[in-house]
Amino acid sequence: MSKGMCYASHALLSGCSTGGVASIIHCDEFQGLMPRRTTIKCLADAGLFLDVADVAGGYSLRSFFNGVVNLQGVARSLPAACINRMDATSCFFPQNLLPHIYTPTFVLNAAYDIWQLQESLAPRRADPQGYWQQYKMNYVNCNAGQVRFLQG
Repeated sequence: MSKGMCYASHALLSGCSTGGVASIIHCDEFQGLMPRRTTIKCLADAGLFLDVADVAGGYSLRSFFNGVVNLQGVARSLPAACINRMDATSCFFPQNLLPHIYTPTFVLNAAYDIWQLQESLAPRRADPQGYWQQYKMNYVNCNAGQVRFLQG
């Protein structure tokens, strides 16, 4: 604010990947810091992490995010309306968090996010035999069953 943000007519809070999640988490807070006359919007670029089963049926990303939420004490930054309905780790996933954000927020995400495929859907610990290895590097090599899994 001391650098002139208090005079802004428009402001955009944005972040990419986990920074995209942070831009969602702090969007309403950011709006609250700005003068009422300032138009605020938020952008989460590649921050839509999926809370879905991996190729082994486990929840690798949920487990990872649970560690982040607990280590960093993220629960105190999450909307109470979300925390009152589900656990903090669930609220860390944008699909559960966004309904509780009131500031206009735009989510930009690729349909086939390569990081999600490599680290969330088919991480090494979920694919010890390497069945998905060649497909993780280029999803066009997937067989019909793997494509159905990805589309699901």
